[in-house]
Amino acid sequence: MGLFDFFGGGKKKKGSSELLEVKWSKNAQGKFRRLPFVELAKENVSGVSAIYVIWHGGVKPGWVYVGLADDLAMDITDAKQSADIMEYDMRGGVFITWQTFQKDMAPGVFAFLTDVLQPEVRNPEADMYRSQEHVRILPPGYKKEAFLQLLGK
Repeated sequence: MGLFDFFGGGKKKKGSSELLEVKWSKNAQGKFRRLPFVELAKENVSGVSAIYVIWHGGVKPGWVYVGLADDLAMDITDAKQSADIMEYDMRGGVFITWQTFQKDMAPGVFAFLTDVLQPEVRNPEADMYRSQEHVRILPPGYKKEAFLQLLGK
């Protein structure tokens, strides 16, 4: 599945026309970070709870992984050490971004992004949140209008 291919999610959805826009994390130059080069000491993400999205670039870009972290530094370390995730680095680079959410909102964001993005590497936690009420959010790299068109809204 390509980065811009969506299979509109089918579980519970919060407000069918409601779509939250957030500012996904970028580096100091305003670009998304390459996962292998993320320097945790500079990012100050130890102990930070966040939703993160990993994708690969290249000719056929695609979503690789969606995570719900209690400690983002630990999750980034695990992702950098995951052969399943890092094998995509040869396809145009593996990139990561994240955003913090209120504790009661994060599971719904995670469920929505997992359902809509259909990442290539399955997060074992996804089943725990499958029935969670979705919080519709604009994924990284999309304009609201284009994303709503892809969802058929």
